[in-house]
Amino acid sequence: MTQTADPQSFDPFALDYDRFVSLLPGQNTAWLLGLGLKGERALDAGCGSGHAAEALADSFEEVVGLDLSAPLIEIARARRARPNVRYVVEDLFEQNDEDGFDLVYSHTMLHHLEDCRAGLEHLKSLVRPGGTVALIDNVCDPYPTPPRRAYTWPAVWGFPGEIRRVGLRDAWFQLRFWHSRPWLAHLLSDRYLSRARFRELYGSVFPGARFDDLGFALAMTWTAPPNGDGVQ
Repeated sequence: MTQTADPQSFDPFALDYDRFVSLLPGQNTAWLLGLGLKGERALDAGCGSGHAAEALADSFEEVVGLDLSAPLIEIARARRARPNVRYVVEDLFEQNDEDGFDLVYSHTMLHHLEDCRAGLEHLKSLVRPGGTVALIDNVCDPYPTPPRRAYTWPAVWGFPGEIRRVGLRDAWFQLRFWHSRPWLAHLLSDRYLSRARFRELYGSVFPGARFDDLGFALAMTWTAPPNGDGVQ
């Protein structure tokens, strides 16, 4: 009997996913870099193939990028290596760095966790006093999972514009990727919070956090008290 691949795993399409993300400059980094954060140590939890981790290397002395996907980490090491960036294959809950981080960042990873609150609490435990937690995750109203057409129809409508932006070859790749079975299976396996539930849950773990609506996602920033109060 053939074992069906886990639709939530990025492993089967890691190379195509990296190319796909590379054709969307700024989508994974614009909001983050706009915060203007600098410091000694930064963590990118769920770093994928390293786009944000590489960008953070200009503002932090040390960057740790972790991800469960070994193929994505291999791509990150091959294509986005920097002297001050370390990529590791690791589960979020196994990351217990006693030195802590000035920035704890995660982009569209937390909805993959069975217990989102536990993930948020663990990320909070990794930030240094006075440091920043910056999180982005997809949201959806009123259903937890957008229908297939929410991805495929905009890809078709936007195809002419993408030809003008990136050229026919890359635009055709994007269109095919949006319609590929592994990517759609992954997207349709996702379960997102509503905007209201996102604000409620994240705000309960990070009191006083600031929220930014990015359209497809909500973003949150929270600064840990300088004396360590409120950080587990």
